[in-house]
Amino acid sequence: MPPKKEGPPLKLVAAILLSHMSLRGARDLMALLIIALLRTVSGHRLAKVQGNLFHAAYLRDKQGFLRLIIENLLLGFLQSTLFSTTKYIKGSLSLQFRKILTTLLHAPYFENMAYYKLSYVDGRIRNPEQRIASDVPRFCTELSEFLQENVMAAFDGVLYTWSLCSYASPKYIVWMLAYIFGTGGLARRISPSFGMLMSKEQQLAGEYRQLHSRLRTHAESIAFYGGENREESHIQQKFKALIQHMGVVLHHNWWFGIAQDLIFRCLGAIVAGTLMIEPFFLGKLKPGSSALGRAETLSNLKYHSSVIIALFTSLGILFGNPMKIDRLRGYAGRIHELMTISKELSVNDASSLQRKGSRNYVTEANYIEFDGVKVVTPTGNVLVEDLTLKVESGSNLLVTGPNGSGKSSLFRVLGGLWPLMSGHLVKPGVGSDLNKEIFYVPQRPYTVVGTLRDQLIYPLTADEEVEPLTHDELVDLLKYVDLEYLLDRYPIEKEINWGDELSLGEQQRLGMARLFYHKPKFAVLDECTSAVTSDMEERFCARVQAMGMSCITISHRPALVAFHDVVLSLDGEGGWKVQYKREDSAVRSTESGFDAMELSETDRQSNAMAVQRAFAVTKMDSLSSNAKSQSYISELTAASPPVSHGAPLPIIPQLQSASRPLISRVAAMFKILVPTMFDKQGAQILSVAILIGLTSLLGNTAGFLQGKTTKFVLEQDTTSYIRYFGAAMVLNFASSFMSPSLRHLTSKLALEWRIRLTQHLLKHYFRKDAYYKVFNMSDTNVDADQRITQDVEKLTTDLSTLVAGMVKPSVDMIWFTWRMKELTGRRGVSILYAYMILGLGFLKNFTPDFGGLASREQQLEGTFRYMHERLRTHAESVAFFGGGAREKAMVESRLRDLLDHSNLHNKKKWLFGVLDDFISRHLPQSVASSFSLLFAMEYMGDQSLTSTQGELADGLRYVTSIVSSSFASFGEMLQLNKTYVELSGGINRVFELEELLDAAQSDGHISTSTLSPTKPTTTHSADIISFSDVDIITPGQKMLARKLKFHILPEKGLLVTGPNGSGKSCVFRVLRGLWPLVSGKLVKPCQRIGEEAGRGRGVFYVPQRSYMCLGTLRDQIIYPLAREEAEQMALDLYGKGGWDANKNWEDILSLGEQQRLGMARLFFHKPKFGVLDECTNATSIDIEEHLYKLANDMGITLVTSSQRPALIPYHSTELRLVDGEGKWELHSIKH
Repeated sequence: MPPKKEGPPLKLVAAILLSHMSLRGARDLMALLIIALLRTVSGHRLAKVQGNLFHAAYLRDKQGFLRLIIENLLLGFLQSTLFSTTKYIKGSLSLQFRKILTTLLHAPYFENMAYYKLSYVDGRIRNPEQRIASDVPRFCTELSEFLQENVMAAFDGVLYTWSLCSYASPKYIVWMLAYIFGTGGLARRISPSFGMLMSKEQQLAGEYRQLHSRLRTHAESIAFYGGENREESHIQQKFKALIQHMGVVLHHNWWFGIAQDLIFRCLGAIVAGTLMIEPFFLGKLKPGSSALGRAETLSNLKYHSSVIIALFTSLGILFGNPMKIDRLRGYAGRIHELMTISKELSVNDASSLQRKGSRNYVTEANYIEFDGVKVVTPTGNVLVEDLTLKVESGSNLLVTGPNGSGKSSLFRVLGGLWPLMSGHLVKPGVGSDLNKEIFYVPQRPYTVVGTLRDQLIYPLTADEEVEPLTHDELVDLLKYVDLEYLLDRYPIEKEINWGDELSLGEQQRLGMARLFYHKPKFAVLDECTSAVTSDMEERFCARVQAMGMSCITISHRPALVAFHDVVLSLDGEGGWKVQYKREDSAVRSTESGFDAMELSETDRQSNAMAVQRAFAVTKMDSLSSNAKSQSYISELTAASPPVSHGAPLPIIPQLQSASRPLISRVAAMFKILVPTMFDKQGAQILSVAILIGLTSLLGNTAGFLQGKTTKFVLEQDTTSYIRYFGAAMVLNFASSFMSPSLRHLTSKLALEWRIRLTQHLLKHYFRKDAYYKVFNMSDTNVDADQRITQDVEKLTTDLSTLVAGMVKPSVDMIWFTWRMKELTGRRGVSILYAYMILGLGFLKNFTPDFGGLASREQQLEGTFRYMHERLRTHAESVAFFGGGAREKAMVESRLRDLLDHSNLHNKKKWLFGVLDDFISRHLPQSVASSFSLLFAMEYMGDQSLTSTQGELADGLRYVTSIVSSSFASFGEMLQLNKTYVELSGGINRVFELEELLDAAQSDGHISTSTLSPTKPTTTHSADIISFSDVDIITPGQKMLARKLKFHILPEKGLLVTGPNGSGKSCVFRVLRGLWPLVSGKLVKPCQRIGEEAGRGRGVFYVPQRSYMCLGTLRDQIIYPLAREEAEQMALDLYGKGGWDANKNWEDILSLGEQQRLGMARLFFHKPKFGVLDECTNATSIDIEEHLYKLANDMGITLVTSSQRPALIPYHSTELRLVDGEGKWELHSIKH
């Protein structure tokens, strides 16, 4: 049966929203319809009243005028209430739409590991978090605006068309229909593909944001490498691509805006003017000869003008729908695609339910068996061919093989992360992921954001625990892995991002404690003890066996052989070998001690032979790390001094900025954005001012022509009317170019300001490791990636709108104040300015803290998005744990916080909006009408003369136009107060980051009041690394090493050892300069020493957490250099895919392969000193020894942090960090 053909994505998404609307949503939609009808009816009545005000002013009817002005004020307040309520309902609908769509997207996204498969298996969607966290809210906002505008426009269009036809000829309906269909069809034909343009923009924005998120995730590794220039280059390139595309979008918006204005405004004005000729010159609205008749005509003219303006405004909104629908279609396409693919991936593979005899199927049993299973990567590479292996409950399997041979991939198939391509798979429980019978402890530790208890019970929540974990049990679990000190260091109920707090070894030990809590039948241990000591590793394996768990272990450490009775060896090219230990002998040779079950020979030699050889020797020998590591003598040469209780501890304060008042931040912002009025930005602002000035001039001229046409209607001078009407059309034609050009210049200004502000922040962001310090040294949680991307974009967009909004009323105020003084004298001007001052003071007293509300909303947006980005980064570990439900609960908790705050913000806008709209828009209309009465009362002339009556009508229309424009400009100035307050939140967030970046550029934030009497100093020397009385203290004020003292000379390497969390990596952070030097003297080589002795660097760091940059395989080797910089140091090697294969290497290579690439970087750069921070713990023993031997042969002096005794022979000195409390020992190594 062919698949059902789906409709357009926009219709499908809209249908989904309607079908999932709650009672509240339905109530809001109904309220929107009712309020739209009330706004239309009250607006129609308001137009009648304003026409009657002209009638009363013309006749100097004070009593009637007073009654009408009161009605006008009441209707104005009603209109303001309805307008603000409409905006509130629009915001409420937007939030409800977002909640529905996000919830519907989350449902399949967190089901059956779709979040993992989307990014790492399927590959059709890049950056799904961009669509959930950015596309969905923008779509919902634009959809709610679309509904609100079109409901209003539809009611207005129907009512005012009927009103027009009630006193005009029915043939006007034909005119209207011809105009509607003709212009609508023309607009659709010339409209660009805004949907595709928007979709491309969102894709580029997502990729740009992802680079910033990636920098945040790998900040420490990048800082160790000194890779900020490369990372900045990637970010700048992607930012440039985004800006170029946005420039194209702006250009299309500009010319299409001109076309729209020509079609809808200019042509609409011609139609409107034509519609006035017959009823006022030939029809029943023709003015009578009496003053009362002419007053009636004047009232009809005002009403007719209001009807025409309202009608063509509504038609303009309806005609602008193709562009809006195209944009909505673009968003809906991206959202629906994510929804469809997520549902597709969330459905369990039907093949897993097939019966025996099918090509691939899964069955349930209390053991694990692979029968003819083929392991294939998502890119089609075959890693293992036809694997046949059975692991009974109580048996323990050790999986070995070279890096990238498919060890972890085997368990991706077992866990359902990768599809079963062929063969029969048996496991406890047939589910999509590893269930409670099989618990996975990954090689990349994953710590959930939460309490210490949350770490141990993950992926369960407190509500899901069958037997709640008691405090005593929690303490026992931590004691098993020597982490009980965490209870003293952190409050038990405090939510913490443990990945930022704990060392890699501590995280691995926490993973062990998590395993002990869950007590599964099978434990899959994927090199999960690579960063702990051999003693801890052996204790861990012994306890797992004592608890009756069956271990399936991936490891290169021979010490683990004694705990396993089966070995599976993979060769990386499809071949494999299974060997079993005989029960009658614990010590056998490979030939006699193992029964070879299957062997697939290939040309590639397995790098796991070291483990196989260790499996054949005695248990005692297998427990020893390596024979070479026993043949050395250690002699104590130095130790930490005793604790001096009277000496103050040097203080490392958190990174703090000197907070400036808002006005100073605004001044600093404009200094960045507009350093001088004679540069490009100044010219653009001047252009905006000129265009606004011309628009004001056109408005004044239009008011003058409007008064003249009124006079000619009263005088029935058709020829003069047509002549002045033609002049008005010329003005409309000019306005059709000016208004879109003004919008284009405003948007262009926002884009240019975004470039300037982004470049300013990035310049400081990548200097002196500021990006690292902001994330790791700040006293607050700073979401710098959110602020540089989303916040800067919103700030510059709102700011350009504010500047244009300030320029326009400022120019209007100057122009119309002068014109008003001519017409009403000083009294009118005094009333105008008094109104502005009183209105501004009144509104300021009632304005909520919109800045704080906006800032909090942006922060919550950033947190919600960060949770999605964090999930994508750790998707594999979460999928192995089966933690999708737990992650979904955390993400949706952040979503609820965001929606609740947005609802609060929306309510405060609604309450303030009523006052703001009434004082800024409707009250000025009543004041303007009052001026028309004053003008009529003071007008001198014979009222019986037709010419005098025409001049009075002309004057009334012109005065009303000028006064209305004057008060409207002052009303706009009053509304800017709210805009400025809202903008202040974004200014504070962006410039708080700028102040932190400035603080990170200097060492001035380091306190000197409690330092040692001698000032800490750092000097440079090409041939030595020396620590003299250096205190190693964490930013949290914990002493790790007291008065550390050692010297490293060329070819005299240093091995740094100690328990997890004792400060091994912290020594390197101080050496690299990531943490400040608070005491003593540090001597080290420069990061770069030119071409001296054929070397590019004095010291090169290979960090603990492997980092794969974006780019080709060549780029991985030469990192952090650019290709141009590395041309003289090119390495003639060949690797996977060729030098120029541009891949996402972080996802393609195994952890061991990434570590070996890191060592290749070291060999390429050939520094004098190589600092290696446990950077080979995922490689096999023989590979590790080969790498260290090669480094020694190249003359690289090694400074190594490691838990492996096998590395001792490659060093001359051992620094032991004893307890992580300040105690250390320095030992010389004699071989």
